[in-house]
Amino acid sequence: MWLDSGEKPMWNGTYKRWNPLPRLEGARVYCEAVHDDWEGFRIWLRPEEHHLGIIVVRFGRRLFYTNSDEGDRLSGVVNEDELQFPHPFWTVEDSALVTEFRRQAAGVRDDVPLTHYAFLTCNDCIDVIATEDPVFVGPGDDA
Repeated sequence: MWLDSGEKPMWNGTYKRWNPLPRLEGARVYCEAVHDDWEGFRIWLRPEEHHLGIIVVRFGRRLFYTNSDEGDRLSGVVNEDELQFPHPFWTVEDSALVTEFRRQAAGVRDDVPLTHYAFLTCNDCIDVIATEDPVFVGPGDDA
């Protein structure tokens, strides 16, 4: 989705604060790596407070993802007043990305519930469409 001016927007939709790791509430988080290989799809996150360690976000069934530099995601979203940073974890309701994904899938995924997850870190913005919630693995978390 591109604006006529050539700017790359946030995906339109209603961004809802999601808090899967309460200890990271209000933390500045950086994306260290995005892996999509034979081990599956994973996002490696590092809180600014290094003692919290690396957190790996694992998706069992991801259908689509995109990654962009946070500096290229400058346009607003529907509920911009509610977006408070720093906060890395969001879900997107009424997502334009999910709508476009379903359009391109030509009906194949119409009966499958899809969730748009947005990881808005200090250096990257990662959007993921998945059929299941991710699992978070890190210090103090169960695998």
